[in-house]
Amino acid sequence: MLATAGLIVATTLLYLAMAVGLLVIPLGIPGQFLIAAAAALFTLVAGPAALPWWVAITLVCLALLAEVGEAAAGLLGARKAQGSVCGALGGMAGGIVGAILGSAVTPILGSLAGALAGTFAGAFAVEYYRTTHAGNARTVAKGALIGRIAGSLIKLVTGGVMIALVTHGLHL
Repeated sequence: MLATAGLIVATTLLYLAMAVGLLVIPLGIPGQFLIAAAAALFTLVAGPAALPWWVAITLVCLALLAEVGEAAAGLLGARKAQGSVCGALGGMAGGIVGAILGSAVTPILGSLAGALAGTFAGAFAVEYYRTTHAGNARTVAKGALIGRIAGSLIKLVTGGVMIALVTHGLHL
């Protein structure tokens, strides 16, 4: 168990790490895992009397569910627009590449813009290659983009729930 001053510092660092985790989610970075890791580290340092292990384990499960939810939202967005699974995967891959390239241009906003543009471009390219019909490819790309945005919202809400769970579980 940490002394009072150490507990204050550890708790401050916990909330700082969780805030960073929440802020990086829209950039395509799985920040919910940072939230879970910060809680687990806090429990390890401060002890399970301060934050029980079940909280950290629950956070890992929520983080995994959020990743599945994001992938499903992107897939469903493209599929709802009559796209193929390949088109949805193209959107996912394009989003990753776009975020990386965008961060090279402008670290924060570039990542977000790159992820969104990459999602659209990846889904469009794959669907156009597959069907050679630009109108259909554009519709599928729009669906993949909407799914990507919905997936990010799912992860943001999950991140907020995770922080609330940590706050509820803290015994200081």
